[in-house]
Amino acid sequence: MNSFSNTLKNIFNILVFLLSFQFYSQTNTRPNVIVIYTDDQGSVDLGSYGSEDIYTPNLDRLAKMGTRFTQAYVAAPVCAPSRAALLTGKYPQNAGVTGNTSATPGSHGLPEAQYTLAELFKDNGYKTGHIGKWHLGMSEASGPNAQGFDYSFGHLRGCIDNYSHYFYWEGPNIHDLYENGKEVFYDGQYFPDLASNRALDFVEKNKNEPFFMYYAINMPHYPYQPTQKWRDYYKDVEKPRGDYGAFISTIDERIGFLIDKLKSLKLLENTIIVYQSDNGYSTEIRAFGGGGDSGPYRGAKSSLFEGGIRLPTIISWKDHLPENIVNDQFLVNIDWMPTLAKLCNLKKLAPNLDGIDMSKMLQNPNTSSPRTNAFWKYGNQWVVRKGNWKLIGYPKDTSHKGELNMESDALFLSNLGNDVSEMVNLAEKHPDVVKELIDLYLSWEHGAKNDIPKKMQKVIHLGSEANINATTPLHNKYKNLDVLLDGKRGYNDYASGQWIGQEGKNLEFIIDLKAIKKLSRISVGYMHEPGNWIFSPKSVELHFSDDGKTFGQPQKGLLPSNSSNKNKFVDLFTMSIDKKSRFLKIKIQGIGSCPKGHPGDGFPAWFFIDEIIIE
Repeated sequence: MNSFSNTLKNIFNILVFLLSFQFYSQTNTRPNVIVIYTDDQGSVDLGSYGSEDIYTPNLDRLAKMGTRFTQAYVAAPVCAPSRAALLTGKYPQNAGVTGNTSATPGSHGLPEAQYTLAELFKDNGYKTGHIGKWHLGMSEASGPNAQGFDYSFGHLRGCIDNYSHYFYWEGPNIHDLYENGKEVFYDGQYFPDLASNRALDFVEKNKNEPFFMYYAINMPHYPYQPTQKWRDYYKDVEKPRGDYGAFISTIDERIGFLIDKLKSLKLLENTIIVYQSDNGYSTEIRAFGGGGDSGPYRGAKSSLFEGGIRLPTIISWKDHLPENIVNDQFLVNIDWMPTLAKLCNLKKLAPNLDGIDMSKMLQNPNTSSPRTNAFWKYGNQWVVRKGNWKLIGYPKDTSHKGELNMESDALFLSNLGNDVSEMVNLAEKHPDVVKELIDLYLSWEHGAKNDIPKKMQKVIHLGSEANINATTPLHNKYKNLDVLLDGKRGYNDYASGQWIGQEGKNLEFIIDLKAIKKLSRISVGYMHEPGNWIFSPKSVELHFSDDGKTFGQPQKGLLPSNSSNKNKFVDLFTMSIDKKSRFLKIKIQGIGSCPKGHPGDGFPAWFFIDEIIIE
């Protein structure tokens, strides 16, 4: 009996030791970190953010376990630059990703030299994992495993069909699913479940050592493909809101799986969870024009109004950070790198970060944010914010909540402390504030004088009193031909209302000068902005006639080849002539398709023209 008792005692002591060791390993190591990044989620599309028609119990529970922010931002209104900013702690311009990256195999994205969150955690002894969407480059050097992730599973391009795992923009044969850089096939299996299972497996495999997981959920980005369970739940909600809401609940359910996993492994108290969306909801045609909600804010995806960049954001670290807090202080996603580094006591933080450590504010919610200003720059749009004052250059409202007049609204001033809607432009009332903010913007390393809107140029020419008609179909969005002869040069913004655009096709017009006139030159204003798939026209062709029926031989001018030029500019193409004529036929030819290496490679390219100046 003594021998048996001793054996039992020894077994008991071993069990106690093992349990003590496990307990010690979970409570005395640095915390695990999970950053959950959703895709194209509206500013108020969680129950905890006031949504009454979207069911999100798990995320609402996460908010109660920590802090829910009402004034948290991302550094860009579209996917790739927002993600680059998150992972580097830098503005997109300093991270080297200012727009969405190319889907072309082998094309570069996030520069290899950038130091990422994954590299920071890895250098400090963490296991690192990426699950879900990447969208930061197709080359090996810019892929997840080269950017500090020990493990990666997901798609490299911007969006996929969730069952075939084929790239949603191109096809029909662009498969996009990879595990540690190797293409893998799970035909017909639901990608959100594949990703969720990989996330749970990653936590399970690394439960005894600190880990960092970037869980980049690809929902609610189109295509809207929620599970049938949630389709049924939202069956009475009008589409596309119903399918969008079902997708949000599909996210929420999988976040619940993750929280339950952490609980079962007794890791929840030792895990920091950050939740944020990469940008506002989409109003693109592939998203059926919407589905999401920006609440009181103007703007959506691709806009620098609040609805494009002010997004649901939660941080929870149970028993370590205050719980059930609603924080209205100012932060940007670039602040997560220094903040998480401080909370986890990490060393080797990269120099020259744009982010600011917010840890004291998180630990003491009554503390003011150390961030007092921030900058944004995307395409033509730019923003400088100081305190509650926010100035936008060339604003764009993708939520279509109101009209913008680019002659008066090219500089748009708001005071977010008084009105978050940004529906009233205060620029004329506060010219001193406008000047102060412009000076602050120009002090930023990426602010430039050419970014500042100038008064619209007035041009008097022979075409000012002429009539113009199109002989080729116009794009549905750009049919106001009067802007081509109204004497106004367009702002450096294709959405300003002063431009006529065409996608993948050519344009042709006949201009009636109402009398035979001597002509010496014709000029056409045009735009080049490859970030928005806009390229300089290829050629301008002129025909002349006295009766408007019989036109002579063409005079053709070729523009400089700019298809590989990545810079944005507005220019004027001029052709010298020596003619007397009443009627002028003018044909503008575009490049047709976006060039190789461009994110839209093979898709229709745009061109935009403004004033046709006849002298």
